[in-house]
Amino acid sequence: AEMKQFAKSDTSVLKQHYETKLHEMEQEKRAFQKEIEDLRHALAKLSSSTDECSHKMKDNYLQKLSMLENQVSQLKKKQDAHQQLLRQKQKSDDAAMRLQGEIQRIKSQKVQLQQKIKQESEQFRSWKAAREKEVLQLKKEGRRNEYEMHKLLALNQKQKMVLQRKTEEATMATKRLKDLLEAKKSTRDAHGTGASGIQVLLQKPDNISVNTIGFCTLTLYYV
Repeated sequence: AEMKQFAKSDTSVLKQHYETKLHEMEQEKRAFQKEIEDLRHALAKLSSSTDECSHKMKDNYLQKLSMLENQVSQLKKKQDAHQQLLRQKQKSDDAAMRLQGEIQRIKSQKVQLQQKIKQESEQFRSWKAAREKEVLQLKKEGRRNEYEMHKLLALNQKQKMVLQRKTEEATMATKRLKDLLEAKKSTRDAHGTGASGIQVLLQKPDNISVNTIGFCTLTLYYV
């Protein structure tokens, strides 16, 4: 900002300098032109005189007039040059102002872009954090589901084993029941009495276990 102010101040000073010089040259040119007019009037008065003194004065006036006209011509050239410089300076100032405006516009766009990038970056971080949290939650649920699945598989395997054991026990019990019924039938045929299968079993404790007797008793109850 300080450099910008300095450059602006320097430009104003330079422009003022050119304008001052042009004004001074214009004043000087007018003075020369007035002097030229005076000399021309003087020469016009001396044009009718033929004496030696008048002739010398006329020559001096002509020399001075030529010198003044040359000076005026040089001043005009300087004025034109200064005016050209002043126009160029004005164009340069205009271009500098346009450039400065463009720079300010770019800076403003840069600030807006930085704000947008920051906002989008924050939104992305929030989105990423939410996704990471969601992934962690899914992983946690996945591990829990896997654990539950292993538990269910283990329980299912255990139930299968229990079922298999129960099935085997039921098969054995069915076989023993069948043997019991056969023994009961054989006993009835042999003794011709109505002795129960329980009595037969009690008479032969080595043939079947107490649990089997209980199971068979319950079975006979419903037969």
